[in-house]
Amino acid sequence: MATHMTTRTVNSRIPAVIGWIVLLAVLFTVPVYLTSEYDLRLAVLVCLLGGASVGWNLLGGYANQISLGHITFFGIGMYTVAIFQSSLHFSPWLAIPVAVVLSIVVAALIGWPSFQLSGHYFALATLALLPVSELIASGWDSLTGGARGISVPILPSGLSTLQFDTPEPFFYVAAVFLVVALVIARMVRFSALGMRLAAIRSNPEASTLAGVNQFQSKMTTLLISAAIVAVAGSLYGAFLQYVDPRTAFSWDTTLNLVLFAIVGGLQFWWGPLLGAAILIPINEYASLQLSGNLAALGPLAYGVILLLLVIFQPRGLGGLLHAGFQRLERRVEK
Repeated sequence: MATHMTTRTVNSRIPAVIGWIVLLAVLFTVPVYLTSEYDLRLAVLVCLLGGASVGWNLLGGYANQISLGHITFFGIGMYTVAIFQSSLHFSPWLAIPVAVVLSIVVAALIGWPSFQLSGHYFALATLALLPVSELIASGWDSLTGGARGISVPILPSGLSTLQFDTPEPFFYVAAVFLVVALVIARMVRFSALGMRLAAIRSNPEASTLAGVNQFQSKMTTLLISAAIVAVAGSLYGAFLQYVDPRTAFSWDTTLNLVLFAIVGGLQFWWGPLLGAAILIPINEYASLQLSGNLAALGPLAYGVILLLLVIFQPRGLGGLLHAGFQRLERRVEK
């Protein structure tokens, strides 16, 4: 009996191991088969925005708290790196932990009153952060450069400055961030916190009766989520070498973080990456190849994909892959 259970446990881990091997192999061989700078820059965006969506999904997917204000943490990261490099002349690596701390503080201040709300009211409350953040960035001219924004000065190429002659080195930095974000998401998913979040998501009233502290669980998740998104924003700012209020607190980026997770699968820690890997190239190539009225086909494709998923695959594309992994597991057990 014990031997059977041990074999079953080992076999159940095989799909996960295969998934990690495939992911790492794909990530760290991308520069081999993506030779153009445009494609490499696209791969960087997939890693950074996909990683940010992984962070968002901790709250939106695991805790079922749809936040439309996570772009605030992303923008904090962008501005912190820009200010550190342009005004203080410090390394961006020093800016990243500062951005994380600032985002955690802001997240705690936001979460305290917002978690008293639920459902659509929570989403609307977090949505208010976007115009407020943009207004502060536009008005604080002495620190943020106002509407003009901040251009990061050209510095010697190297890892210490996060400035490189080609996108390839930065891709590896972005890929490492993505892997770390995925590892954290998986750890949360299968931790005691993850089980509490699953209970809250499944039946909030019953979880409270069972002794689950909903506020503490959601707040902890929000802080972890904010930290991941802040790091993504910091690296994104270092990659662009420029930030302004509209770039830092973009409504498009806000929606994309949500859409990546929905398309990939809210209940899967790797779902947002899957969504980003599909939607970002669709949008970018549509914008590049199409012009005029045809440029709207990119967002239209987004809408069609979402509609089809809602109708035929509510668990997202991750649901299809998960079903495939389960079939593989059953075959291995036989």
